[in-house]
Order: sequence, then C-alpha cells, then structure tokens
Amino acid sequence: MNTRINNIAAKKLLWLAIGLVLLVNAFILGKVYVNRSEVIAQLQLSERELQLPNNYGFTKEDSSARVSLRWTTSNTEPIDINMNQWRWQYDRRLPLNDAHFLSFQFPDCAQKTRLQQKRSAWVLLELNGQSYAEDVAQVEQYHALIMGLTPAQNTEWSEKELSEKRKKADDFLTAAKTENSRLFVIDAAAERGLLETAQRKRQTTANSQLLIVPAELRAGHYRCDNNEKRTTEVLIDNLAVGSLYIPKHFAQNFPQNSDAKLKAKFTAEISYGRLFEPWVSGFISTTEKKQLF
Repeated sequence: MNTRINNIAAKKLLWLAIGLVLLVNAFILGKVYVNRSEVIAQLQLSERELQLPNNYGFTKEDSSARVSLRWTTSNTEPIDINMNQWRWQYDRRLPLNDAHFLSFQFPDCAQKTRLQQKRSAWVLLELNGQSYAEDVAQVEQYHALIMGLTPAQNTEWSEKELSEKRKKADDFLTAAKTENSRLFVIDAAAERGLLETAQRKRQTTANSQLLIVPAELRAGHYRCDNNEKRTTEVLIDNLAVGSLYIPKHFAQNFPQNSDAKLKAKFTAEISYGRLFEPWVSGFISTTEKKQLF
C-alpha cells in the first residue's frame, strides 16, 4: 500500500516538474514574442563593437557563439605623455549633469554603504558619432605630442625608450581609427524621459545613431571626495543585455581555426524590440564574403 502511495506521489511530482518547465518555457517564449513583435531600433555593429568569446575558434567550441557588446565612455583624462592608455580605451566613468545625477537619489555620503548601492538606469548610446570623433581627435593629439618629443638624454637607452613610446603611440592611433569600439555611453538617468530630451538635443550625422537602453550603474568612487571634483560621476557596471547569441547558421561561417577570433571580420544587424532587448537579426561575414539575413 505504501509503495503504491509513493508511486502516485512520485508521478504527481514528475508532472508538477514537467508543468513547471513548460510554464517557464512558455513565459520565456512569450516574452521573446512580445519583444520581437515590434522593432524600435536597429544598429549595424562590427567586430569593433562585438567581441567573440575567448575560446572561439578552438575545436571544443561548437558552431554557435555569443558575442559581448564592446562599449566605452569618453576620456576625461588630460592629454599628456603619462596618460593611461588602457583606462582610456576601457573606461566606464561617466560625468552627468546635476538633474540626471539627482534622479538616482543616491544615499548621503555619510552612509557607509553608499558605494555598494547600485541603481537600475537608462543610458544613451551613441554609435559612430560625436563622441567617437572626439575620441579619435584626442588620440591624434596624443600621437602628435609623443612624436614631438626628443630623447631625454643623448644616449642609446633614451633613444630606445622614445622609439618604443612612439611605436605604442602609432599602435594606439591605428587602434582608435580601425579597431576600437565606436559605441559610446554618453548619458544616463533614472527616468527615460530625461534621456529622450537629451537625445533630441544631441547633434547627429548621417552615419551616427542614438539609442536609449536599460543598464545598471552606481555612484563614482570619488563622489564624496571634494578634492576630486567628481560629485556627479557614475560608473556604468553593465548594459541590461551585455551579450548576444549568434544563431548557428550565422556562426558556422567563421573560420574554424585557432586564430579565428583575431581574423574574423563581420557586420551584424542588431535589432531592439518593444522590451528594449536586442537580438542578432542579420549577419555578414566579411571574412568569408557571405551574407546571411
């Protein structure tokens, strides 16, 4: 009798588990359907803005892949010979105007937990626009500064040191023009309406695009340090969707060898839906000269 009762209970638990899985899948598929029922914006991104996985191109990698969004914020460091190039290329710091910063209602500086409290946010993205043009101009300024230097001393060591610095400056300029991401986070606020106003005021060119998307951020490290003068600075932790799945029929056209990640060149059409979630809706592998939509 007990065995029969246990079998019935086990079957109920099994059907309950199956029902739960089906319910979760239905919710996910429903969310995807609602999101993709309307395309609110599209971006044309390349390997400059979409980074392949670290293990991509090895035999253990399957024919699918995910790509991470590569973005940055504008450089706020002064241009000098000791400038930190790495932080410039991968910055997450973003100064805001007073109204946008106050919209997050960060806790008072006296509270010990102020740096740990994150906020849901909206951020304004700019692709191939004014921020990228200014970034390249700053790199060109830095390059000219380095090229105008003379050896500190008339020694072989000083000549070698300057030569290495010039080589790094050349590489830095080449990367800014041909490799670095052209996708910049240029503004943030807790209310989408504030960024819609900023978006309307932002000057654009024929090749630039602006888009408001969800993100997560926190107050800057130096917010409460009056000596730093960064009281309205925030740190962008991540965009709401930081990586994108590349369908197998797209990813299989990449070269399957150990240095594929470095050689793969592509353009992906990224669509944003009603729920502001992106997906890969088109793909061109310029390495293989194949177009897939």
